[in-house]
Amino acid sequence: MASYQQLQDDVLWYLDRRDAAARIPSWVQLVETEIQQTLRARCMEVSATQPVDSAFITLPPDFCTMASIRDATSGNNLVLKDEWSGSWTDVSGSPPVDYPYPGTYYGNRRVWAYRLVADCIEFLPHPWLPDPPDPYWVPQTVLMNWYAKPKALLLPSDTNPVLEQLYSVYLYGILAHATLAEQDEPMAPQWDAKYQQAVTRANLNTQQSTMSGAPYTEEMSGVFG
Repeated sequence: MASYQQLQDDVLWYLDRRDAAARIPSWVQLVETEIQQTLRARCMEVSATQPVDSAFITLPPDFCTMASIRDATSGNNLVLKDEWSGSWTDVSGSPPVDYPYPGTYYGNRRVWAYRLVADCIEFLPHPWLPDPPDPYWVPQTVLMNWYAKPKALLLPSDTNPVLEQLYSVYLYGILAHATLAEQDEPMAPQWDAKYQQAVTRANLNTQQSTMSGAPYTEEMSGVFG
């Protein structure tokens, strides 16, 4: 299993400079920030069930970006809306005059879209919530799938899924920053190119595996005379 200690040893071997050890933690932090921004690998995906018991839900602390949100009952994907979609508080759907029976959704308004606002998910339209609270109320449930930040490497024994499965991303990324910092002009662009290729390959593999290995095909529909 790959570890932070192994990574440090490999970096020092490639650089052939033992005096660079003290600078490795800062290079690791730079690479981990870039990973959060650019890498979208399958090993970063995390899933969880979320009850829609509020219009706004705080994003998970390890959140990078959303992969998908599905209704747990129907399996339908929620639609991603942008931040400028306007107010959704008064769209169709209304609370019932009489609460029907225990164990049902409150009202006929079901969430079918969402948007990301600051550090929150806003469900759209806003769900109806029992007022006063009802102990029998069952909220709509969604399945969230997101790309999570890799656990920071701090101790020699530390590891994370990206380091274990995409070791070259860490290694090449650190070497790119190290040679740039050392003004090693011949090697810096070479390591950076290897790093970019490793990230691109991982992202492409995610796209292909999302389609279950089937290549994407565009088809033109219509009648041509």
